[in-house]
Amino acid sequence: MKRKKVHQIISILVGTFLLSISTNAILLPNKLLSGGLSGIAMFSNIVFGTNISIMVICLNIPLFVLAVIFLNKRFVAYSLFGMLSLSTWLEITYGMQIETVEPLTVMVLGGLIHGLGTGIIFRAEGSTGGIDIIAKIVNKYFSLSISTITFAINGCIMILSLIYFGVDLSVLTLSTMFVSTQVVHYVIDGIHKKRTIYIITDEEHKELVYKALLASVNRGITIIPAVGAYTQKSKFILYMNVGVREVAKVRNIVIQHDPNAFMTISEAFQVIGQGKGFIPTDTVELPANHKDKDNAIAKHIDEYIEKYKENFEDDKKH
Repeated sequence: MKRKKVHQIISILVGTFLLSISTNAILLPNKLLSGGLSGIAMFSNIVFGTNISIMVICLNIPLFVLAVIFLNKRFVAYSLFGMLSLSTWLEITYGMQIETVEPLTVMVLGGLIHGLGTGIIFRAEGSTGGIDIIAKIVNKYFSLSISTITFAINGCIMILSLIYFGVDLSVLTLSTMFVSTQVVHYVIDGIHKKRTIYIITDEEHKELVYKALLASVNRGITIIPAVGAYTQKSKFILYMNVGVREVAKVRNIVIQHDPNAFMTISEAFQVIGQGKGFIPTDTVELPANHKDKDNAIAKHIDEYIEKYKENFEDDKKH
């Protein structure tokens, strides 16, 4: 457990350092903005000349007051550490500049370093406060998705960029955000990015399809009995997770053995379990007190069921 905490702290320090390099050495000199509250602090620095590290702290103070009230204390502690680390690195690296001429270099390099830093922080279950706090509070009490909140705030930053810096720099800012997001996804999911495939076939073709898949792809398959709502005919759903390069092979095998099969293919992240390229279950770290929490939840459910039964019996008597 101590080893994990040390790893998290080091990861947050490294991640925030990379964020500060991306901000001070690449984005700010080219009048580009990042997402979240850091983007607002950068905008204030470019337009009004304010100190970016102090601005980050000032913008986060009211959010951390709300976070202490509404959110998990562990998340708040790591977020506070992340925010202070970022502010410190921003102050230390202020004035650094990586000489770039081409807009494409700025976009790719800025997005790459920023996404790498953010991804490292997220992998360590860390945060730098700001937009993460807003998104978690709103998601918790108003059921709006975190991605929707993030998109809305970043949309406001894009509007500010468009008004003050023009179309060209705004498009470059948007492109940098896109590169950063893709890098974050890769850092978090890495080689564990897979595809989930659902194949709906009938009794006649079921065995042909799954045996051909087992022989050619060598992946586990779960067979789920089903019934077509319209035809009321018996169907079978074949569920499997495969690597990205195996999708075409699976698709061709299914069509070859059942031309009328219905397939859906979707992205899957962090597939956990036994299988080639999957995340082994025994490598997933659980909180030290997860068993206590599970027992508490089970006890709460049992109490709720008993109370419901008592109320039901009372209603029957009356």
